[in-house]
Amino acid sequence: MSKDKQVRRRWSREDKLAIIGEIESFGGSLADVSKKHNIDRCLLKRWIRQLSCEPEEAEAPSVFVPVTISVPEPASAHPVLIEVGLSNGRSLTLSS
Repeated sequence: MSKDKQVRRRWSREDKLAIIGEIESFGGSLADVSKKHNIDRCLLKRWIRQLSCEPEEAEAPSVFVPVTISVPEPASAHPVLIEVGLSNGRSLTLSS
């Protein structure tokens, strides 16, 4: 067995993303990252292609909530005033 023989390594998805992240986030070049991790540049390019095509983790599905609509009560003889305080110190008064 020679010293030049490479042992096949297995990379988890998280490891691949972390290594590719070094290229994208830290502005490292493909060549620098491949040398640092002793990975062929073609393999890194393949990982980038494969992982960029994967769908993002699925978001939680939309949920419909039942809504009950009631008939409004008849307007009262006296108007209802609503006062809204604004952040600039002013107030806004609305009438029903």
